[in-house]
Amino acid sequence: SGAAEESAAIGTVQAFALALGFLFVSLSRSNISGAQSLLFGSFVGITSEQVWVLALGAVVTVGAIPLASRPLLFASIDPDVAAARGIPVRMLSFGFLLLLGVATAEASQVTGSLLVFALLVLPPATAEALTARPAVSLGLAVLIGLLVTWFGLGLSYYNDYPIGFHITTLAFAAYLLAKGWQLRGHWAPAFTRQAA
Repeated sequence: SGAAEESAAIGTVQAFALALGFLFVSLSRSNISGAQSLLFGSFVGITSEQVWVLALGAVVTVGAIPLASRPLLFASIDPDVAAARGIPVRMLSFGFLLLLGVATAEASQVTGSLLVFALLVLPPATAEALTARPAVSLGLAVLIGLLVTWFGLGLSYYNDYPIGFHITTLAFAAYLLAKGWQLRGHWAPAFTRQAA
């Protein structure tokens, strides 16, 4: 649990540094439009055919997760015991990484290769700080990802800063709020005991 929290913290700090990178690249006067498109994507530059391909990929990846959700959860929590119970842990890991790769490759067409990293790390880390229940955490991660994306798009409409900067900054702020709420829960019992 400690290693997982440490990894989540490192990932969120990297994602916030990415947000600053979005800002500095947008303020730069260099002509790097090709690299910027590859790294940061284009939310409004995809065709209707690409939307259909993305929708098909989303149906396949999202539809495949419930089929292996229980053994995948078991293998994620305790792979040694899962393997002893006869669950094909290696095959599940390979299948999950394959689905993750498909989802990442699809999303990076819109978000770019850097912003997709932030959206893969920050919403789940935020959800994990809010609840320990896997199903609730999964739903929260999706909801947080959607909210920061839509709010980021809305904010970027009213100023000249890049969409990725807004989305990543909002996601990082949500993570900080969630960690603050989590720490508040840990501090409250100790404070109550001291007061008593």
